[in-house]
Amino acid sequence: MDASRSETDSPQYQQALDWLFQRINYERTTDIPYRSRSFKLDRMQDFLQRLGNPQDQLKIVHVAGTKGKGSTSAFLANILWKAGHRVGRFTSPHLERLEERYWLDGDSCTADDIVQLVDAVRPVVAQMDEDASAEDRLTFFEITTAMGFLLFAQRGVDFAVIEVGLGGRLDSTNVCQPLLCIITSISLDHTALLGNTLAEIAGEKAGIIKPSVPVISGVTAEEAQKVIADVSAQNQSTLDQLGDQFTSSPLPDAWGAADAAGIFQQDFAFQWHAHAVQRLTIRVKGDHQVANAGLAVAAVEKLREMGHTISPEALQAGLQTTQLPARIECLSERPVVIVDAAHNDASAAALVSVLNKHFPDRRRHLVFASSADKDHAAVLSQLLGAFDQAWFTRYGFSSRATSPQQLLKVIESVEHDPALPIHTTEEAKVAFHEALAAMDKEDVLVVTGSFFIAAEFKRFWRETDANSQAETSPATR
Repeated sequence: MDASRSETDSPQYQQALDWLFQRINYERTTDIPYRSRSFKLDRMQDFLQRLGNPQDQLKIVHVAGTKGKGSTSAFLANILWKAGHRVGRFTSPHLERLEERYWLDGDSCTADDIVQLVDAVRPVVAQMDEDASAEDRLTFFEITTAMGFLLFAQRGVDFAVIEVGLGGRLDSTNVCQPLLCIITSISLDHTALLGNTLAEIAGEKAGIIKPSVPVISGVTAEEAQKVIADVSAQNQSTLDQLGDQFTSSPLPDAWGAADAAGIFQQDFAFQWHAHAVQRLTIRVKGDHQVANAGLAVAAVEKLREMGHTISPEALQAGLQTTQLPARIECLSERPVVIVDAAHNDASAAALVSVLNKHFPDRRRHLVFASSADKDHAAVLSQLLGAFDQAWFTRYGFSSRATSPQQLLKVIESVEHDPALPIHTTEEAKVAFHEALAAMDKEDVLVVTGSFFIAAEFKRFWRETDANSQAETSPATR
């Protein structure tokens, strides 16, 4: 059974999911021919034209980046909604249910929406299938992207925040004419598909930049920054760069104050050009989230310059109420149980930074599972030194999953304490049970490595009596 359905779902919904998930789905396979004809925008453009070009009816903020694009999109969409605008946000992948990909005015769309959207696109897909070879048919991501454009156009949203799936230049979302482009941080990920250097990867991300469309950049690496600046100049697009035209910095006193209050939050300072410094608050931890929130605030400032109304009160309310599933998400405070989707060395380093700042003297337990196309050595070299015990496992429904035995081979080349206890199990539930059983109330458990293992643990946490081991109810904080 796919993670997106349950026994209480309607037959129509289950049939809609069955139809969608039988399409080619590169999110669940390691064979992703990004540079081949399987990724070409003319097929997506043809598809959308047959649907009436719903993307042309939308005011779109297009968001690309190696990491941080999901958080930045969530912050921005929530701010715009709190400002009184109707807002849609398209994101991928989903954690547990397909509806999560389509955020509308504060919540996911409904199962009935999915049924309606599939009914709307299925006849067009069938027409296109008749004229296409098996390998040249519309993919799962192309279809679900078009469903997002269609849904947001039907609902008449004021803004649509659209997150790139993979890369940028050849991504299915890159058929839109956006109001604003955001490029978050860039690091080495999907190197076999996007390039082996930061400059090459930046070139793929910069592919979303359109002529005369403003660009907000959170890119920090100098070689990647140069690519973004060059492409922006070629397109005569104004560029606002983090660290130059605007800054977003953690406040040194914010961590201790938040810890004393017993909540996951932090304050940060933001400055746009020569304007006054603003003190703002987010309810998630991590210096990287300060950068992501800063990109959203910079986008707000640019939208204000373009004539859109977003009050200071809406800005703060939007930041402070944004929830970020599987991004250092705390499910319990005693013991501390965290799920995070860290899948490259940069996101793993950000996770370790949070653990070192907030839980320096606690015993820490790691449950790790990842996808075969990731750089496991780079990720585990960041993680292993931060934990007292680890479990290697695999998520259970995708051919992309790496086996725990493969992970053991990887760490032979990774510098780590050879005395570190590392357990392996093919079943994620076994790893979850063993890790929780090994914990004391003051310990920390982190489940990470991919969105897939994060989703699997969240279902496990709800469906078993694991939460009875905690003194507080599971909550996203």
